[in-house]
Amino acid sequence: MSRTGLLIIDMQNDMCHPEGRMFIRDAAHRAETMARVLQAFRETRQPVIHAVRSYRADSWDVERFRVPYFQNDRGFFIEGTWGRQIIDRLTPEPGEPIIVKQRFSAFMQTELDLLLRRADIDRIAVMGQNLPNCPRATMVDAVALDYDVIAVEDGLATGTEDTRIANLRDLEGIGIRIATANEVILEIHRAADRAASNEERR
Repeated sequence: MSRTGLLIIDMQNDMCHPEGRMFIRDAAHRAETMARVLQAFRETRQPVIHAVRSYRADSWDVERFRVPYFQNDRGFFIEGTWGRQIIDRLTPEPGEPIIVKQRFSAFMQTELDLLLRRADIDRIAVMGQNLPNCPRATMVDAVALDYDVIAVEDGLATGTEDTRIANLRDLEGIGIRIATANEVILEIHRAADRAASNEERR
C-alpha cells in the first residue's frame, strides 16, 4: 500500500516572517494554507518531515555565490539564530524529523532518503518556499529517486505569481502531480477512513 508523507521546506523566519532578513511576502501569505495541510497529516497520523536550510556564520558551508552576502553581514539562516528557526505557525511537533541542509535539494548530503524509505513512504506531498529553488530541486531529485511527488500548488511560495505558475508547469512536465491543498487534505482523510474501515473488518 502506498504511504504519503508531507515534506515542508524552508519555512523559516528569515524568509517567512516580516522581520526576516530575506522576507518573501508570498511565504507568509501561504503559511495558513500550509498549516491546514499540516494539521490534516497530523490528525490522520501520517508522517511529516521538515527541511531547513542552515549555515555557519563564518560562511564555510555557504554556496560560493552567496559568500559575499555573509562577508557583508547580510547572511541568513545562520545556525543558532531566530532567523533560522521554523515559523511559529508550522512549529514541528515531537516525532517530526527536521532535515538540516546547506543546498537547494533536501536530498543532497542529508538523511532524507533514508528516513523516507525507513518509514515506507513512496509518495511525498511538498510545500514550502522558494519554489524555483529548494522545493523544485527537491522534487526533481525525488522523481529521480522514484518517489511519487505531489506539488501542493497553493502551499508553494515564490516572488511572483508568473514564476510560480511557470515552475508548476515545468514540474508537471516531469510527472509531478499538481494538486491544491484542499484536494490533498480530502485525499489524506479518505485514505485514513479506508484504512480504519479495513482494520475494523479484520
